[in-house]
Amino acid sequence: MDMTLTESVAREHINTYLLDTLRKLPSGVQLSATPDNPNLATLGPEIVINVPCDDNNDDPRNPVQTTIAYWIAGLPGGQTDHYFQEIRDYWTGRGFRLNPDSSSSWAGVRTPDGYSLVIKNAGKGDGSLSITSGSPCFPKSGEGTTTPQPTELRRPS
Repeated sequence: MDMTLTESVAREHINTYLLDTLRKLPSGVQLSATPDNPNLATLGPEIVINVPCDDNNDDPRNPVQTTIAYWIAGLPGGQTDHYFQEIRDYWTGRGFRLNPDSSSSWAGVRTPDGYSLVIKNAGKGDGSLSITSGSPCFPKSGEGTTTPQPTELRRPS
C-alpha cells in the first residue's frame, strides 16, 4: 500500500491513463457515462467508486482503491473488435503487463506503478466497449476530493 497516495492523486493518474488511451482512437471518440447503445446502462454516480482492498470491508481503517469506469462512445460501427485489439496492443506496447486471463472480449493490464486498466466488449455488436481503471491501494484517510469526476472525457487534440 502506498501510504502517500490519496484519492485525488489516484484520480489524476487514472485520468492521465484514460486520456492517453483515448488519444489512440479516432477523432470524435470520447469516454462517457452514457453508452451509444440505449439498451445499455448509463453510469451515474458510480463512474467513480472507492472499494476496499480486501474482503474485510467492515473495518473502516482498511485501505481502499479508487476505480473509474466509462463507456467508449463514438466508435465507428462494426469495428468493435478492431478498436478492442488496438487498445490492448497500445497498452501492452507500453510495457503494461497483460492479465493471463485476458480474452477477445476482456483484457486487463497492470501498469508499472500499480494501476489497472480493463477494456471490455459488451457483446452487442455495435461498438459498445467499456474501459475501467483502478488505483493501487491507499489509506482510508486519503479518501475524498473536491473535484467531481466529469461525466465525459473528450479526446485530446
